[in-house]
Amino acid sequence: MELGNLPEDSGKLIQGASKKMDDVATANFLIEVIGARRHIGDMFRSACRELRARFPHREDPENQWTERRLRGWWNNESRVVKHFQMVELYETAEALPLSGEKSVEKA
Repeated sequence: MELGNLPEDSGKLIQGASKKMDDVATANFLIEVIGARRHIGDMFRSACRELRARFPHREDPENQWTERRLRGWWNNESRVVKHFQMVELYETAEALPLSGEKSVEKA
């Protein structure tokens, strides 16, 4: 089986950098879901409030959720999303109803 002419590696796509950017893009998407896609400031406040309520990290202030951390990802100022942060973002996003979905209240 012949593969034909393959393009040479341009060096533009580095796996490590690509992986980190994928994590940041995923984190930004989950922030939008958690923050209910509101005005940007409201979205960060809402997402941060929800994350702090679920994962306060009182014993570990360095890992507490802050609006600044969320804005850092959003503005591409940070390329690193730690594993525990991604897990907490996923768990919070999954626990919330989708926007437009009516929540069912128990009597």
